[in-house]
Amino acid sequence: MAKPNVVSKQELIEAAKACIVENGLEKLTLKMVADKANVSQGTVYYHFHTKNQLMMDVVKDVCLRSWEELSHAQTVEFAVPEALNAAKERCRSDSFFHRLFLSLVVLSFNNEEIKQELGQLLLFENKVLSEKIQELMADKHADSRVQGPAVQSDQENRLMGVSTGTWAVIINALIDGLAVQSLVSPEFDRDKVFAELGVFFQQLLENKSV
Repeated sequence: MAKPNVVSKQELIEAAKACIVENGLEKLTLKMVADKANVSQGTVYYHFHTKNQLMMDVVKDVCLRSWEELSHAQTVEFAVPEALNAAKERCRSDSFFHRLFLSLVVLSFNNEEIKQELGQLLLFENKVLSEKIQELMADKHADSRVQGPAVQSDQENRLMGVSTGTWAVIINALIDGLAVQSLVSPEFDRDKVFAELGVFFQQLLENKSV
């Protein structure tokens, strides 16, 4: 017997993730999520209204959790490998995240609401990543800075002459592009690519003025 219709949105999102892992994105339905959460289908409709909105909220949840985990890493030595490992896991050929994300991108071509929500999510990710890059730059080069007011010039907030905001856009686009290759190319060597990408980012942060 279904439990009373008192369930949090987060519980339904977790149920949706389980359904995707167990049955695949293509088979996901609001009824399936209701059955998984042991609630009425009307309860799921109340929180999400459509499958598209459910998919959008799952993507948001995965992104927010990833950034929250990354925020705990306060040094270059931990933050870069941790961030790349998380991205690497999301780029597995059997990972549902980018299948879900890319499906929403396609939907956004003809759905203005989804387009706006994806746009806001990308803006949020770019902002958080830009701030994190600035923190890591400050941490890596703390010993070389002259003591004084904690104010950095625009030039100090650049890597190889490129602003941290632009780097954030480039990095996010790079990871999404790698995910596409992972999904469609059997020859994509995920381990090699991310290992060498880690070396690149470490050297980039160590030589920001190059």
